[in-house]
Amino acid sequence: MAKQPSSNRMSLVEEYFSTQDERFVETLRQVQESKLLAVFANRWRVDTRPWAREQKIAYLRGEPNCIGHQTIVKRLFKQAEEDRDHGVVAACAAMFDRLVQHRRRTRYLYDWRSRTSWQEEYLFATCPRLPYGDREREGINPFTGEKVMFRAPPPPRDAIYFSYRTRYYLQRRAWRYFRRLATSSPEQYVDAATTLLMEYQDEDFSCGERILDSWTLLQLAFREHLALEFGRARIHLAEGASLNQLKAAPRFRHLWQTEHAFEQLMHLLQQAPSRLVRVWAMQLLEQHHQERVALLPADELLELMTNADKDIQNFADRLLKDCSGLDRILLEVWLDLIERAPPNALELVCQAIQQNVSPDRLTLTECTELALREPTPIASLGLRWMQAKPVRSEEDFEQVARLANVRCLAIAKEAAEWALSQVGSPHEYDRDHVSQFFDSLVPNVRLQAWSWLESPKCPGSQDPVLFCRLLETPYDELRLRVVDLLEKRNLPGEARSGLIPVWTAVLLGVHRGGRQKLKATRQLAAELIRQPNQADELLPVLAAAVRSIRKPEARAGIAAVVSSLSIQPDLHAALERYLPELEVIAEEASA
Repeated sequence: MAKQPSSNRMSLVEEYFSTQDERFVETLRQVQESKLLAVFANRWRVDTRPWAREQKIAYLRGEPNCIGHQTIVKRLFKQAEEDRDHGVVAACAAMFDRLVQHRRRTRYLYDWRSRTSWQEEYLFATCPRLPYGDREREGINPFTGEKVMFRAPPPPRDAIYFSYRTRYYLQRRAWRYFRRLATSSPEQYVDAATTLLMEYQDEDFSCGERILDSWTLLQLAFREHLALEFGRARIHLAEGASLNQLKAAPRFRHLWQTEHAFEQLMHLLQQAPSRLVRVWAMQLLEQHHQERVALLPADELLELMTNADKDIQNFADRLLKDCSGLDRILLEVWLDLIERAPPNALELVCQAIQQNVSPDRLTLTECTELALREPTPIASLGLRWMQAKPVRSEEDFEQVARLANVRCLAIAKEAAEWALSQVGSPHEYDRDHVSQFFDSLVPNVRLQAWSWLESPKCPGSQDPVLFCRLLETPYDELRLRVVDLLEKRNLPGEARSGLIPVWTAVLLGVHRGGRQKLKATRQLAAELIRQPNQADELLPVLAAAVRSIRKPEARAGIAAVVSSLSIQPDLHAALERYLPELEVIAEEASA
């Protein structure tokens, strides 16, 4: 599809400008005829509507890559100087700092006299090229006289947004505005400087070279620092200095020491998009406003803790240590702080809560809810508070058992160990509560539950119902270890009678536990010898092993039957009922 002529797009621009349409800036950036843009800029710069001023700032914040738009920038900047419009001048100044870009390059040098060579780094001025290849112009066909659109000739090699000399001049001109404002209207300087500092983004300082390119920023914020040398058009590092040494050293320092400046610095600390500016504001607050900072209310410091910037979090944390009145803050405020804090601030927030909130202010249920959260600082705080509370009632034990659903991997083992010491103690053993830990989704919780079961004084090791439940768990590392544990335990007779479902489940397992099946078969034979009166319950299970299509299991089953008959001949009648296909000669059985 052919592009619209610039005259047609300019008509749309004027229409959107008159109707305050949100598409105004986007459409304006598509116009490339400098003469049309100059005429429109003269109309735009004197427009007093608040919307027109907002569009100026939005336009100046855009990427400077539009052909022919230098005329708009210059006219808007000059008019803003005349009107003393700090917002528009600040947007222009930040834009001019972005226009100057240098990159580090290496050059090789040779001295023919000494016949030595070396290499050194230097800063090379660069900038993106304007897309001249896409520009179209309107002309007249010499044969037909019709108006036609044709492409412009190839772009010149210096097709850039202002020349390098002009860019340096615009930077100095922008700083001159703020410098004169500091002397003529010092009461407005801090506000104007704050507006300028709010224009910078983190992308503007992606490397050290970009910081040195920001003439206006360095003049305003670091003019008195000894690590910088300010030349006529460029700023260089002093001999042996580095950017890591930069600290707040503003021009007109005395203007940043007033009470109004303190409010603006706090605003920059909390709202500035650039980390460089936020750190600068923090340093000025510590240099000149220590008394005012010490009087900040506790709720405002807590609000600083929720900032995503780690520097601001540490700044607030240092102030909180000397702040009074933290014990009077409502519990709901602390809990809301946990919800709003970014992930990188949770550790400091939880430390502050632990130091200033007593566990007595929370119920066991509230502590459990915190312990079940996934972030480690919150879960650790909740678990410590749970451990500090007495567990007495049935409702308390139910809350402790909920730790089987812990989500934080870092505290899973500790939480399971403490919870099982409560709900799995000899005096308070509850198999319903304990079973939840064997079915937990977290492997560390299941392993800790098994360690508890293997302990010598564990009440669950004498509970056959618990072993039956373990066979229903979907986790093989538990289910297949049940038979091994039974061999180590010497359960009383009444408890062993409850293990028949365990052996049955193991022997009827088709896909899992081959070795465990052999162990279960031996345990069945031993139980059959010990309790021949339970042949009606035990022999059907052994019959399943004898009839197995797997030869090792069948051999083990036959060996178990023969060994049982050799010791208990009275089992012969029961054997004929449950294994009629098996013929056992009495003389061999008794041999």
